[in-house]
Amino acid sequence: MSKIGRGLVSISGARAEVLALCPTERIKFQSLGWAILITCGMATVSMWFALTSAMGFSPVLSFPVAVLWGLIIMGIDRWLVTSMPLDGKRKLAIAVPRLALAILLGSIISTPIVLRIFESEINNQISIIKENNEAQFLNSQQHSSVQTRVAAAQAKVTNLQQVIDSRGSVAINPANDKVVQGLTTQLTSERKVASQDYHAWQCQLYGGCGAPKGSGPLAAASKARYVADENQITSLTSQIQTRETTLQSTSAGAQQSRLQQAQDAMPAAQAQFKAAQAEEDSLLNNFQATNSATNGLLIRLKALDQLSTRDSTLQTARLLLFLLFLVIEVLPVTVKLLQPQGNYEKILRKEIEMESRNARWSMRGRGSGPVATGDVNGDSRPTMTDDGFRGAPGYQQDPIDAEIKQVWDQTRVVPVSTWESRANTGYVPAEPDITGPQRLHHDLSGMHDSRSFARSEERQGSVERRYADDDL
Repeated sequence: MSKIGRGLVSISGARAEVLALCPTERIKFQSLGWAILITCGMATVSMWFALTSAMGFSPVLSFPVAVLWGLIIMGIDRWLVTSMPLDGKRKLAIAVPRLALAILLGSIISTPIVLRIFESEINNQISIIKENNEAQFLNSQQHSSVQTRVAAAQAKVTNLQQVIDSRGSVAINPANDKVVQGLTTQLTSERKVASQDYHAWQCQLYGGCGAPKGSGPLAAASKARYVADENQITSLTSQIQTRETTLQSTSAGAQQSRLQQAQDAMPAAQAQFKAAQAEEDSLLNNFQATNSATNGLLIRLKALDQLSTRDSTLQTARLLLFLLFLVIEVLPVTVKLLQPQGNYEKILRKEIEMESRNARWSMRGRGSGPVATGDVNGDSRPTMTDDGFRGAPGYQQDPIDAEIKQVWDQTRVVPVSTWESRANTGYVPAEPDITGPQRLHHDLSGMHDSRSFARSEERQGSVERRYADDDL
């Protein structure tokens, strides 16, 4: 068998010593090795496509990783094939989880190949997806807190610029005035305190908050605090109204005051507007960079799904290609499952039984080593000399055998190596006894076969014949 054939047999997981006993089975396991090798090659190509196209890695650096992935798939497929049972009774039940694992691996391996085949269509759809994502981002930014700050800062700058351009004749927006802003903040805080004091007063007055019910000292104190809060609220409201009136005054002094105030507030307002605008631009630039660099496996699968949903032809082609590569990936397990039992499986079953029997007798030998199996029949039955047999429970040597062995050890004569020359004798082989067991062979060896053979071998004028046990 050639080196390629031996390599394919090794990939298929077959035992070479068993396969040597049945040469007709070689082509079956070589074909199985080719199937595993094909799946390994497809896994390598699939991983290389996934690393280069979907993840953008270097083609050269991706090649060793792809080869390693292919070897891993080869090992898994080889294990799936070799772990299949030999008998057909439990073969299908045990093969179901292995077939499911092969289908899962096939789906993972075939997906990058399908994506590579439809790469041009997928790239076009990815561009559309990115445009839609950017439009959705800009729409969401219109209602974000950043956009609210930008709009408020821009309105303040615009109002101050109008006041400056009109030399103070245009009133300053109260929302942009620092005094009004401070008073408004105080008013909001004071209203919260007043609400709390009012709730405590009512609770103490009518009960329900753990205090004695009735108009007592606690209720009077809470009422006094609430009244003071209301007076403070009235005062703050009056101050805000007075300030707004001052801001809207048309007198020359008021206009000059507004002009000076607008000029003083303009630098801070512009800085605030620029900071808010820079934050908005930063968010937009980060999104655009991320959106532009998104070319991974997930967006490609999304693009392929969108294309398949709109185009039935593309959906059918995608399904057929996926099934094609999936069938190729599960081919080793399928072939092993559908193959009938041959001579290899029968011999392998005998080898497994013999190994199990030898292992059991080796364990019974209490560490004396494996039982010899060098005889032609492969008989591993114990003998009287085996430690395991001698040490078995209930074994007891016959006294007569022990006495005979003792006499033999005492009286036996060790042969001398030069006995033949000292005895002046030589060994002369006897004539074959044609009346004994060799008679039939002697008679048949001189006969000529009347049957015709396609191939025969002439030796010394006679036809050499071989007979089986049934012929004799």
